[in-house]
Amino acid sequence: MLPAVCQHRTELARRRLTGPTILTKLIALGLVGSLAVSCAFQEPSPPSDPELRAELGIPDHVMIHRVDVSSQGGQTRLLPRETEIFPSEIVQFVVLDHYVHLVRFDEDELTRSALEFMRETGQDKLPPLVEQGARLVLSFEGAPVGVYPFSVDGSGLPVAGEIRVGAPTP
Repeated sequence: MLPAVCQHRTELARRRLTGPTILTKLIALGLVGSLAVSCAFQEPSPPSDPELRAELGIPDHVMIHRVDVSSQGGQTRLLPRETEIFPSEIVQFVVLDHYVHLVRFDEDELTRSALEFMRETGQDKLPPLVEQGARLVLSFEGAPVGVYPFSVDGSGLPVAGEIRVGAPTP
């Protein structure tokens, strides 16, 4: 049996070896701190469908489709590139990066009725999306059935996509 002083020192040494060290505590504190800072300065995300509905007064029965716009490796990316909708539905383009993007509908590729619709609704000349979280909301209320080809200019070469407006099922 060890004297009491030795037993006490042995117990302290055992606690130091088995408990978290000061270095471990500092590393953990640093990780928690950096997580808190990154969360505090996080970019606001685009509104969810319920927020967008409330903000723009969109009825619950109107479907909102989302196209994410971003860049990767010097290329503009769209997800999805093709979107199928019905007349009266909405398409929302949302920027996920810090590049400027411009959505354009090529007048030469739109049908006459599609071009007239885009002009009548003021959706033929669209503003650039200039920051992360920026969104472009297009309404296809009363849109003629057909294909609406578009391109997005951003980082790198333009990327083509299309919105297909289908006939509503009876």
